Amino acid sequence: DLEVIAGQGTIAVELLKQTGAIDAVFVAVGGGGLISGIGAHLKHASPHTQIVGCWPENSRVLYESIQAGRIVDYPEQPTLSESTAGGLEPGSITLGICRQVIDQSIMVSESEILAAMQSVRATRGWLIEGAAAVAVAAFLKTVGRHSGKNIVVVICGGNVSAEVAAQVG
Repeated sequence: DLEVIAGQGTIAVELLKQTGAIDAVFVAVGGGGLISGIGAHLKHASPHTQIVGCWPENSRVLYESIQAGRIVDYPEQPTLSESTAGGLEPGSITLGICRQVIDQSIMVSESEILAAMQSVRATRGWLIEGAAAVAVAAFLKTVGRHSGKNIVVVICGGNVSAEVAAQVG
């Protein structure tokens, strides 16, 4: 929905107000609405900013659809990133937008997602949901490339089931 994507783009407006400049932004991707909004605004307002799409290896229908240039079915496996899981609706507008705005894609494993959730819990005291941990895990996987740069990791939620919270500790 274009209005939802536009609303999610306000996150990028706020990020630029708070930081002034962003070298890269890491965003978890499910159906593509969040990264479409953030990416569309940043491509206009801050064209040098690299938009990094972050996917759980177990749920990457949009990633595979981007690679194919059309919506495809791709087998899903269970993931801690429950809010990014699932396929794309036929005619989804996010596919085209994501193809234009995503500069880099990073896949993370379930163990990397859990480790990111545990790290944020231990260092910040926050219990973040799996989707938020996908972006954190992708950043941690590439942290060495970002020395001296202004990086944003979008932590998109804290909805965690009791079962997942028990795994995080």
